[in-house]
Amino acid sequence: MFGNPGCKPKKYELDIHGLSSVNYGKEIKEKEFFLNPDIVFFNHGSYGTVPRRVHDLQMKYMQEREEHPDLWFRITAKHYMDRARQEVADFVGADVESLLLVSNATTAINIIVKSFPFKSGDAILDTSLTYGAVKNLCADFTSRLRPDVNRIILELDFPIESADDIILKYEEILEQNPEIRMVILDHITSPTSIVMPVERLVDICHKHGAVVVIDGAHAIGQIPLNMQTIGADVYISNLHKWCFAPRGVAFMSFDNKHAGWIHPSNTSWQLGLSLDKQFFDQGTRDHTPYICARHALQFYMAIGGMDKIVDYTRQLADTTLEIFSSELGLEAIQIPELLQAPNMRLVKLPSFPKFPCAEENTWSLQQAMFGGTKVFGLLVFISGAFYFRFSVQIYNDLEEIRTVVKVVQDFIAKNV
Repeated sequence: MFGNPGCKPKKYELDIHGLSSVNYGKEIKEKEFFLNPDIVFFNHGSYGTVPRRVHDLQMKYMQEREEHPDLWFRITAKHYMDRARQEVADFVGADVESLLLVSNATTAINIIVKSFPFKSGDAILDTSLTYGAVKNLCADFTSRLRPDVNRIILELDFPIESADDIILKYEEILEQNPEIRMVILDHITSPTSIVMPVERLVDICHKHGAVVVIDGAHAIGQIPLNMQTIGADVYISNLHKWCFAPRGVAFMSFDNKHAGWIHPSNTSWQLGLSLDKQFFDQGTRDHTPYICARHALQFYMAIGGMDKIVDYTRQLADTTLEIFSSELGLEAIQIPELLQAPNMRLVKLPSFPKFPCAEENTWSLQQAMFGGTKVFGLLVFISGAFYFRFSVQIYNDLEEIRTVVKVVQDFIAKNV
C-alpha cells in the first residue's frame, strides 16, 4: 500500500512533557489552551476547547494533506483514522469493528433513526428531557418522513426523587405502548445534567422488545464508559466536549447484529463494503478531527485521567453551587446527588419583570446578563423558569467563580 516514494504514513505522537505536573486552573489555561485570558468561560459543555498540543498536531496532519492531497484521501487518512478508532474503542471498552467515528452526536442519531427499518404502526420514544435537536428529529421524522410511525413522549418532571422513580416511569410507558420499537435515552441529559440509570433502562427496554439508542453526547470524559457493560444497541458520544478533541468528532458504537440496517448519510464509493469504509468515504471532507481523537485522549490521560480531572471539576462545580446558594439564595435544580453529572450544575434564577418567563425570552435575558461582561454563561428555560446552567473544566478556578457570581449578583440586584 505504501510502496510509492513518500507514501509511508508519519508517526505523530503527542508531546506529553510537563503535562503530569501542570496545575489546574490559571496555569493550565495559560500554558495549554488558546482561551482568551480576559474571559471566564463557564460553559465548556457546549463546544469544548482544543489544547494547544492537540491543535499543533492537527496542523501537522493538515500540512501533510496539502503536500499530497491524492495520497492523503486515497491512502493515509484512512490509515490514521483506523489508529484513532482503535484507541477510542479501547478507551470505551468497545469492539473496534463495531465502532465508527462521525462528526457529532446529533448527526449520528439522525443516521440511526433514519436508517432503522420501522414498520407502519411502530413508535419511537423520547422524553421531555431529550436534547432539543433530537426532539426536533423525532418530531420531523414522525410527521414528515415517516408519518406512519408514531412518536411517544415520556414526561419526566421535577423534582426527580430517585433512579427508581425514572425506572418506574419507563416500565409503565413501555407496558402501555407495546408498539414502541426504538427508545432514545440520554446518558447525561442536556441541559438538565442528569446521569440516567442507563444500564437498568437498557434491560427494561430490551425486555419490551425495543432497540435502545443512547445519546451520550456529554458522557465520555465525564463518567466511566464500557460499551459491553452498558449493553445498548447503539451508543453515541462526542469527543470534542469533555475529551479535548477538535470539533467535531463523536464515536458511534453498535451491536454488530444491527450492522445490516445502518447506513451513512451519503451513499458513496464504498457502497456494499464494511461500515468503517462507508463512513470514512463520505465525500471530500476534513478527517483531521477524527484522526486527532486519539491525541486528545492522550492529552486527557497525561493531565491526570478521569479520577484526577473529575475530582477537581466536581469539587469546583459543588463549590460554585454552594456560593450561589449561600450568597445569592439561588437553589439548585431538584435531582438526587447520585444522578448529578460531575461537571455540570443548574441554579434557578429569580423572576425578572423585564423578561417574562418564556422560552423565547431566554436569549435576550442571557444577552442582558452577560453581554458587556467578561463572563460567558448559558441560560436555559426549564419547567416554567430560567436557570443558569454552568459547566466547568480544569482551566476554571475559584477566582473565576467569584467573577461569575459577582456578574449574576449585580444583575439580580438591578433587575429584580
